[in-house]
Amino acid sequence: MTRVTHVPVRLCMGCGGRSPQRELLRVGATPDGRLSVRTASGQPGRSGYLHRQATCWDRFAARQGLVRSLGRALDKAARAALVQELKHVAQIAIR
Repeated sequence: MTRVTHVPVRLCMGCGGRSPQRELLRVGATPDGRLSVRTASGQPGRSGYLHRQATCWDRFAARQGLVRSLGRALDKAARAALVQELKHVAQIAIR
C-alpha cells in the first residue's frame, strides 16, 4: 500500500491559479507598505504567493485595491517596485 503525503497548495496573487506551495514565490509586506520576497519559511506575518512567471507578476502589478492574502490594500507603486525587483533578479539568474 502506498502512502499518500499532503502537499500544501496555494493561490497565485497574479493569475489566481492553484499550485503546490514549493513552486511559488512567497511575498510579504513590511509595516511601511513595501513588498519583498520572503526566502525563509519561518518569517512571521501574512504573505501571499506568485508563480515564477513574468505574466503573473505583470497581472499582479496591474491590479489595484485589497490583497486578501496580505490583509491590506497596496498602491500600484509598491506592486510595480516588487515586479521590477523580481524581473531584475530573474535577469541575473538567466546569465
